Parts: sequence; structure tokens; C-alpha cells
Amino acid sequence: MNKEEAQSVLNNELDRFRTMSHEDLVRTVGDGVYTTEQMGRSGEKYLIQIKTKWKKRKKRIVRISANIRNAEVSPQESRKWNIPILNIAICRGSMSMLFTTFTRGPDD
Repeated sequence: MNKEEAQSVLNNELDRFRTMSHEDLVRTVGDGVYTTEQMGRSGEKYLIQIKTKWKKRKKRIVRISANIRNAEVSPQESRKWNIPILNIAICRGSMSMLFTTFTRGPDD
């Protein structure tokens, strides 16, 4: 996976969420995972998954989490590792996936 190309493809898809009004973004909370397949300039296919959830419901702050991976690589084939502390996974990484998250509030 070309990380620069994958990041560009992911950013293009996230622009939809970044430019949504806050009210439209709030309406996506609880809808499950938005999944799409996009093609990069090189012809490589990428699978994008985006999820919205509340970070702080009372303040109406929404967290948007997204990941992108090569569409031909199944999640079982990607090499992942967890770093447990007190049996809690605090970090997960993958050799074939990029992950990003950001938040939006009513004043953003």
C-alpha cells in the first residue's frame, strides 16, 4: 500500500464529513459504519470505513474515526498487534492500514 496515496484518498473521502454542517454530522451518529471503495491514481483499490459517535453528547461533540486499507487485503491478513496494559488494548496498528480520527463541535 502506498501510504501517501492512501492518505490522499482517505482525506478526499473525509472532506465530505469535514464540510458537512454540524447538524448533518450529528444525524450520522449511530448509523453504523460508512464503507466505500475508492481507487487511487495508481489504480490500487482502497476500502474506507468511517464511523461517527459521540465524544461528549451534552456538548454535542462528534468524533469521526476513519481507516483505509488495501481492498484486496482482508482484515485477517493484515498484521496487527496490541499493546496490553492491565489487559486493556491501548494501541492497535497494522502494516496495511491507516487510521485517523478528529472531532467536531457545534462551534467548529
